Formats: sequence, C-alpha cells, structure tokens
Amino acid sequence: MPALPCIRQVVLLVPDLDEAITQCRDAFGHTSGTRDPESMTELGFEHEVLSFGDTFLELCAPLTADSSHGRLVERRGAVGYMLVVQVDDQQAVVDRAAGLGIEPLFAQDFEGNRISQWHPRTLGTLAEVDQVDPPESWHFAPRIFDAACTDVARDVVAADLASPDPEALARTWSQVLDMPLADPTTLPLQHTVLRFVPSDDVTGLVAFDVAAADPERVGESLRLCGVDVRFVADATVPA
Repeated sequence: MPALPCIRQVVLLVPDLDEAITQCRDAFGHTSGTRDPESMTELGFEHEVLSFGDTFLELCAPLTADSSHGRLVERRGAVGYMLVVQVDDQQAVVDRAAGLGIEPLFAQDFEGNRISQWHPRTLGTLAEVDQVDPPESWHFAPRIFDAACTDVARDVVAADLASPDPEALARTWSQVLDMPLADPTTLPLQHTVLRFVPSDDVTGLVAFDVAAADPERVGESLRLCGVDVRFVADATVPA
C-alpha cells in the first residue's frame, strides 16, 4: 500500500495517441495498457494508461482540434498536462486550501472515491488530488494493475513543475498538503518528491523521474512526449 501523500499518476497531453503509445511502450517495455473509452470520450479525449508498480502514466489526446486541449497541442505539441497526488483525507486538503483562498475546480465522489481537480493558476499545473478507498487501489482497478510492467521502470518517483516563481508555488503545495519543504523548491512526499524549477515561458509539468529496474540505467534520460524522463536509483533496492 502506498504511504500518503504521494505522486500516483502523471498525465501527458499528446497530438497523436497511437504515436505516443508506441513511444512510451517502447521506452518502458509495456505490451498493453488500460483504457476507458466511454468516460474519456465524454471528456473529449482518447487515452491509454500505462501501469508501473503502484504508479501510472496516462497519455491523453484531444478528440477535436477546436477544443481548448486541441488548441493547446496545436500550439505546443505534446506537453505535460496533469499531476495526480493521492492523499488520505481530501477534505482536509480542501479546507487547508480554502484557508489560502484557493478552491478546487471541483471536488466530488466518483465510483466510491473522492476526486478533486485544481486549476493551473493555483497549483502550477492542472492537478488532481484524490482519496481512494482502499488506499492501495486506483481508478480502473483491478484491470489497471493487470497491465503493469516494471521490467524497465519500477515506479514514478518524482516530478518537476516549472513556474516563474517556484518558491511561492512550492510553499503553496507544502501548505495544501501539510508537508514540510526540504528546501525552498523541494517538497518530499511519501516515497516521491515534487520539485519546483524556474521558467518564464514553459510552465507546468515538465519532467518526471522513474526508478530504474536496471541499476546500469541510473543517470540516463530521454525526451518523451514533451517532457524529460530521468532514470534514478530504485530506493527499494539495497545499495
């Protein structure tokens, strides 16, 4: 069961889903993924989720070019889109955010879980903060776990959010999640880390780290669907 709060999923927005799936499956060794066509079509996307051990990478492509998402990928190509953090008490997050004058776009029950989404203007990227019951489960369970592949990457273990004011953004996340900063731009969560990097042009989710299954790959990096992916040491494997 994941200790909370933690990064549970990263979401990339891509112009061509099939091309993105091929790139990501090749990079991480997956032979299959998880889809929910009906629900995602209602939201204006087609998608696929690639599963690691306890974390997930979702690829989303807009169904129409004239949507806000379609215009975004027309301008920028593939981009980091959303960060999903799991917590043990979503209402406490909403209450702490309210104390800062911040409100979610929505907070509601969904299939027995509590989900909320937050505007990029407040959390630096489109963000989802979810409370899942039981905590070791996730959306689309159990089939999302059946498609897991950890041959190349064990899990997503860190993410970078770019901002013109990374220290202010880090403080906001720290207060909302009630977790102390390690330094002005680093927020350790449980077994995962949020980092805040300076940028005046590209903002939002710009990179994430994965725990390398092969220690020989530690230090490698690649550019994948608009973000940087870094292979780091797997903290669960003794040195």
